[in-house]
Amino acid sequence: MSESVVPTFHDLSFYSRPDENKVRYEKLTAEFVKNFEVKPDFFARSPGRVNLMGDHIDYNFFSVLPMAIDVDVVAAVKTNDSGEMVITNTNSANFKKETIKLPEDGSVVSIEKEHFSWASYFSCSLIVAHKYIMEKYPEKPLKGLYITFDGTVPTGGGLSSSAAFCVASTLAVLKANGVDSISKADLTRITVVSEHYVGVNTGGMDQCASVYGEASKALLIHFRPKLIGIPFGFPKIAEDDELTFLISNSLQVSNKHETAPIHYNLRVVEMAIASDILAKKLNLNPPRDSNVSTATLRGVLDSYVAEVLKQEKWDADDYQTGIKHLNTLLEIVERESIFNAEQKVGFSVEEAAKELGITVEEFKEKYLSKIPVRFETLKLYQRAKHVYAESLKVLECLSLLGEFSKSSKNPQQFLEAFGNILNESQKSLDLLNNSSNEKLNKICEIALKNGSYGSRVTGAGWGGCIVHLSTSKKLPQLQKALVDEYFKVEFPAITQAELDEAIINSQPATGSCVVLLE
Repeated sequence: MSESVVPTFHDLSFYSRPDENKVRYEKLTAEFVKNFEVKPDFFARSPGRVNLMGDHIDYNFFSVLPMAIDVDVVAAVKTNDSGEMVITNTNSANFKKETIKLPEDGSVVSIEKEHFSWASYFSCSLIVAHKYIMEKYPEKPLKGLYITFDGTVPTGGGLSSSAAFCVASTLAVLKANGVDSISKADLTRITVVSEHYVGVNTGGMDQCASVYGEASKALLIHFRPKLIGIPFGFPKIAEDDELTFLISNSLQVSNKHETAPIHYNLRVVEMAIASDILAKKLNLNPPRDSNVSTATLRGVLDSYVAEVLKQEKWDADDYQTGIKHLNTLLEIVERESIFNAEQKVGFSVEEAAKELGITVEEFKEKYLSKIPVRFETLKLYQRAKHVYAESLKVLECLSLLGEFSKSSKNPQQFLEAFGNILNESQKSLDLLNNSSNEKLNKICEIALKNGSYGSRVTGAGWGGCIVHLSTSKKLPQLQKALVDEYFKVEFPAITQAELDEAIINSQPATGSCVVLLE
């Protein structure tokens, strides 16, 4: 990525709706004064994100297509001399005041896993920020802080509320301790691992999208051969109509930390095991660079290209070559010699250990001891197929955008083709990754009948949000159908205010920043 720095703004013009946010910042300041009897020195903010294409593939180092959105986490901050981090929240009913004492010897704080709370996520950020400060300024002691947070990213909604919170928190600690300029690359690098400290083995998409967001542009994020973010726009549909992405929150909350052993972390482990089985069956030697020190499915692809095909390593910008390689790996995954009919249903621990030529005890130590997971059978074929198919869809989206920009293709054809890719992704998320469910599928079904060209679960899944490809002219019908056929059916007592928060029509937004207001 370029060495651009995290920006500082002296007004709120970077928001698409500055006036609404002016009122919000005034309320946040008033709450801060109420909590601490002083005014904040500055604000640190970081937005949520919606992933347009490429879920559960970033921790396999495949490219993704997210965009930062208007909803965000804002922290009002002031230093203190107490040796404590005192954090409060405008939503005090759900996020109680917490105090984190800094170690007197200047060491990094530890997280009390037996007392998990929202402060645990702040401690993650404090750890990575403190380590960065110790790396750059080893003689600098950490200051205490007063902080009040305000967030508009739905918690557990699949729009990266935890990443937005962790990045905003990290930025707050850095700025308060004299780090007045940090590159976007460094802020991304140190926050990518922040949630690992609470046992959630995320990739880097959420933090990267939050940090690098740009107004009016989505972001292509490559992880291999190097971490790089490329902003890009969407084509003009018509003079009186424009492409839009509507986000609908299903209001099914899926907390990544609480459900990680059966959902998110289990996918990490299953994909790691699948990678090692593929590497063994294909006699490959990929790097062991996954979150759990195994091969990754991207590593398997790269090794196959180099060791079997005897070709140069795939450059991620070469979409057509990538499409060719991914189709090859999808064909390999389907081979009877790789996964037989019974294995395509699922693996027991004993069966997976046998495939890898190790004992059950060795298998448990290598794959099941690093992070807690729970399962009945391991869905290795399904996860490998999803990752390669989903990664292929990212490249198909990019190829389609490239074709449309170079030709006079009918905008309707573009919308239908792009929408079809999103719909195929939803099928993969549902049937292969199993991160959708009946109610999420119902939302997609309603939307596709009422103005959406393509609808899919976004983010971790198992609840959370759906992203819909539509146009400004079709938006009113789409919104009305979602309200009448989903929200008022599932939640008869839902209020208009709750509906306004559940249906988000967001333009791509500015990424992480520091705000200094008079």
